[in-house]
Amino acid sequence: MGNSSIFFSCESIFLAILFFGASIFVHELGHFLAAKRRKLFVPRFSIGFGPRIFSKTIGETEFCLSLLPFGGYVTLPQLMEAKKLEGNYKIPETAKPISKADKIIVSVMGVVFNIIFAFILATILWKIGIRYAQSTTNNIVGYVHSEIKLPDGTKVSSPAKVAGIEVGDAIIAIDGRKTHDFGDIIHGIALGKKRDQHSPLSTVTLMRKEEQKELTLRPVLIEQNARSKESIRIIGIETFQELVISKIYKNSPAEQVGLQVGDKLCAIDGTPLLSYSQLNDILKDSPNIQLTVERSGKRITVAVKAQSFPLNCPYMKLTTTDGVLELFPSFGKNNFMKDPCKDTCELQLLSLSSEFQKKYPELHTESKVTVIHGQAVQNFSDALFVCQNTIKTPIEITIDHTHLRLIIEKVKFVPPENHQSFGVELKGTQVLCHKNPLEQIAQSAYLTFLTLSSLISPSSDIHLKNLMGPPGIIKTLDTFATYDFRLLLWFVIVLNVNLAIFNLLPLPILDGGIIALILLELLLRKKIALNIMAGAQLVFMFLFLGLVVYISFFDINRILGEKVMEKKYQKQQRLGINEQFVWNGLSFE
Repeated sequence: MGNSSIFFSCESIFLAILFFGASIFVHELGHFLAAKRRKLFVPRFSIGFGPRIFSKTIGETEFCLSLLPFGGYVTLPQLMEAKKLEGNYKIPETAKPISKADKIIVSVMGVVFNIIFAFILATILWKIGIRYAQSTTNNIVGYVHSEIKLPDGTKVSSPAKVAGIEVGDAIIAIDGRKTHDFGDIIHGIALGKKRDQHSPLSTVTLMRKEEQKELTLRPVLIEQNARSKESIRIIGIETFQELVISKIYKNSPAEQVGLQVGDKLCAIDGTPLLSYSQLNDILKDSPNIQLTVERSGKRITVAVKAQSFPLNCPYMKLTTTDGVLELFPSFGKNNFMKDPCKDTCELQLLSLSSEFQKKYPELHTESKVTVIHGQAVQNFSDALFVCQNTIKTPIEITIDHTHLRLIIEKVKFVPPENHQSFGVELKGTQVLCHKNPLEQIAQSAYLTFLTLSSLISPSSDIHLKNLMGPPGIIKTLDTFATYDFRLLLWFVIVLNVNLAIFNLLPLPILDGGIIALILLELLLRKKIALNIMAGAQLVFMFLFLGLVVYISFFDINRILGEKVMEKKYQKQQRLGINEQFVWNGLSFE
């Protein structure tokens, strides 16, 4: 399911109409059925919004199919008593007078139907299960980062490391709220409301060797999206993950010592292995290891030596008078490689700036550089040498069949990163979870209340811009549908619980506002003037629409920022080296 436009695919828009529209429709259906049951006047029930395509009147109610199939609405003039919002309908003299009980029941039934819909979907998800990475289903610390890199490139000490959290600790609570899995830990930190005059605070309760400890941490605010300027609190930990061999490269140390696909990595030199990051740290410091694996229920220990090799290709960034372009060595389908700088390769465009692209529209990231300054390109090292020695001098470069005459102003060489490996690919295990419907709904409600409480707290780092509007909902539906349909069901469950709770807020245009008004009238023992109520509803309607526009603005910025991050990820993928190239070019010692 690929994107066919900058923002959304046709499929994602269809999903938004289907699931979000269904959630709104179910909500309005609850109001409609309750109003009919209470014998109230219901002049219109519409599937969709906007101009009517088809309508049929049955009794007093006009049933419509409208142009925009995004949910629906029900007209209840007796309930809202606001002609500017509900329309100037004349209530029949034969209509039953509406009571306060009628208003409360009709108002609350929309919320009840959202919960019923969520319960039905949750029951389906309970039966079929939902897959999670095993690392997200536990609260055991598998790795503690020593430093955290900020977006500007500076590094700060990890809050978890500073506070004394250790690998193997079980985090059982954040700020007094119990945690059962990694999601609870992430949400507990990110939605925290503690702060002193210096920075955010979090109280972490953990179990270490049957001893309970309580630590105070100062989470770091990390910018998650450069365009939407959203930041999140993190403490610098990873949870425990099982590491299972999914592939063994030919000619690698792993093959030589008899490791097999399916082996589970358990320990190195007697130290329990709890995460991929921990494995990388150990190999970096000590490539000669005693590796313990579990195979068919038995543990086997083998001596293995990791070797260092480039994780990715180098590249050069050329700043020219026509713009910026980046070049890297591409090894295509070669079956061996020792040195990405000196081995024979093709030179390809990695990226090019918009100015360069505008001047040479025929070039793209798959274009090949064949000639530089009259010399056929043989390897990356020679091409780099030529470019570095022709700065400020006109240089002829042939890319595909396009001949360019450029003046290079600056050359930046980005070397490859080194990596220690003994020649295996690892995969984290997945588990199929079957949470009962009540647990799913309770978790969704709890997270919603936690988010709302953080939103109104001046000590938290959650703001209105962090909320999700229609563009964000469509994007999330698209992402989950692409990855796993069961995640899509889960999101619709959360969406319906959110709608239910949001509609119970005591605001004039919401169901909760009508209920709050009735309770206020009972408390004051007098009826609120219709003009005051109608004015308040109209004002809050415009405020609500403004809020939707405001949140949608940040949604769009967030999506654009994700597109930038996606391009960076694709760039890293192109630079990545097939590890088998390396082992075919190395001899095992």
